[in-house]
Amino acid sequence: MAAVHQLVLHPFISQSLKVGSTTVGRDKLYRTIQYTARFLAWYCLRKGYTTETVARLSALKSTLGLSRKLMRIGKPLEHGQAAIKALDVSDPVLKFTALGRQLGYAGYLYHDMLAWAHTAKVYPFAPETIKKINDRAAKLWLTGILFSIVSSIYKLLGLRKKEALARRVGPSEKETDRKASLKAIRVQQGAVRYQLVQDLLDSLLPSGSLGYHHLDEGVLGIAGTITSIMGLRTQIDKVLNK
Repeated sequence: MAAVHQLVLHPFISQSLKVGSTTVGRDKLYRTIQYTARFLAWYCLRKGYTTETVARLSALKSTLGLSRKLMRIGKPLEHGQAAIKALDVSDPVLKFTALGRQLGYAGYLYHDMLAWAHTAKVYPFAPETIKKINDRAAKLWLTGILFSIVSSIYKLLGLRKKEALARRVGPSEKETDRKASLKAIRVQQGAVRYQLVQDLLDSLLPSGSLGYHHLDEGVLGIAGTITSIMGLRTQIDKVLNK
C-alpha cells in the first residue's frame, strides 16, 4: 500500500493532473495524440499493415478531432475580446498583426463550430455548403497564423536593435546592468523564435487542406505532432510556474 500511496501522490502525477485540469492542457494533449495517430495511420498504410489497424488509427484521429471541436465551442468570443484589447497596443505594427491574428482565429473557430455541428449531426449541411465552411475555416486559420508570423519577425527585428544598443557600454553604465539587459533580451528572443517555429510548422496544416502544397499525410502528421508538443510544453510552463 505504501508503494501505491507514493505512486499516486508522486509529484509528476500531481503536476500532470494540474495541467490536465485546464482546458488548454487537455486540448494540447488530445491534439498530440490526434496528429500522432494521423502520422501512424499513414505509416501503417505505407508499410502494409492490416486495414483494421489503419482504420483504428484513422478513427482515433477523427474522434479526437471532433472532441477538440466541441471543447473549443465559445472560443471565438475569447479571441474577439483579445482583438478588442489589441486596439490598445501602442505599436501600430503589433496592433495590426495582433488584431489580424485574433480576428483570423475567431473566424476560424466560428466555422469550426459549424463543422462540429455538421459532423456530430446536430445540424447537417449540404455537401457543397460544408465544403465551403471547411475551406473558409482553413483560410481564416492560415490568416491568423500568417499575422502571427509577421508579428514574430517584427519583434525579432526590434529585439535585434535592442540587443545592439545594449552591447554598447555607456560611460556611466554598469557592466552588471548591461549583462542583465542582454539576458532579458535573449529570453525574449528565445520565446519569439519558439512561437515563430511553431507557427511556420502549423501553417503547413491549413495550407495543405487548401491545396497550396502537396505534402503527404506523414509530413503533416509529424508537423502537427511537433507543434502540439510545443504548445503542450508552453501550457505546462504556464501552469506549473505560476
